[in-house]
Amino acid sequence: LENWSPQSALGQLQAKLDASEAESEAQIARFLAQDLPLDAFLESFCQSRTRSHICRTQLEKLQELLQK
Repeated sequence: LENWSPQSALGQLQAKLDASEAESEAQIARFLAQDLPLDAFLESFCQSRTRSHICRTQLEKLQELLQK
């Protein structure tokens, strides 16, 4: 845990959220271009949306704790 700070944790969570959101967008584009079958799309999209939701929740909770 070298140089750990709340700000670095926020930055890492935001980066994970951004990456997960970008992954979801790419999956949608691949599906719409018919490069990804429906079953594969649904599985991967649900997984990336779950990751996004978890990251967003963690980010919001950490921001809330830091404001106190």
